[in-house]
Amino acid sequence: MRRTIVISDIHGYYETFLALLNQIQYNAIHDRLVLLGDYVDGGPSSLKVVQHVKALSNLNGVKVIGGNHDDMFLNWLDNQDYILSPYTTARNGGTQTIRSFCPWYIDEDDDEKARVFIRRNYAPEIHFLRNLKYFLEDEHHIYVHAGINPQIRHWRQTSTKDFRWIRGVFHAYDGILPISKKIVFGHEVTARLHGEKVFHPWFGKQMIGIDGGIKFGYQLNALIISDGLDYTYASLKSED
Repeated sequence: MRRTIVISDIHGYYETFLALLNQIQYNAIHDRLVLLGDYVDGGPSSLKVVQHVKALSNLNGVKVIGGNHDDMFLNWLDNQDYILSPYTTARNGGTQTIRSFCPWYIDEDDDEKARVFIRRNYAPEIHFLRNLKYFLEDEHHIYVHAGINPQIRHWRQTSTKDFRWIRGVFHAYDGILPISKKIVFGHEVTARLHGEKVFHPWFGKQMIGIDGGIKFGYQLNALIISDGLDYTYASLKSED
């Protein structure tokens, strides 16, 4: 049976990502792999994750989109950081990402040197991140990092910001969207969707949330969709 495997919010946890693929016996020839963004920020190996995802994206059965943290890294790189929530704050996790590219990086005093170094030495990786799509679609599912704007007539007209940032207003429309396909998304740690400290995938009426919160010390989830539209999942705690 051909499987579709969906993973989101890897957040620099390279060893855990590889171990999860191994645990579910991912086969690049027989399986489809869909990755929903947030490859950086939090874990120790964002560069390795980006490089591996970039390599995977060249395979016929792999589809890749971007997330809000990938955008945050690019904004920092372009010297357009958020004033009220700087990229290198502990919650954002940007320091770990910068250090994965520049092991000598200490703090914000090294920012400009690090930007120059990354642009000069990792142009292919940066080009890859800049050109990631905002959503994917197949016969039965819409795949997106954060969600769609439920208040507009045609979901494809969702803004690029909402595709990667929207939260509660999207979740509140579960079961009443005029869409026949299920929406698979990351971005929101599933414990908030479950309403309790549970980090496995959340199954709503029309929506499936899969961010297991590994960035905050919880787990990385893989949603597994069989040809018969049966859903199972596998999860792994951090191995990094």
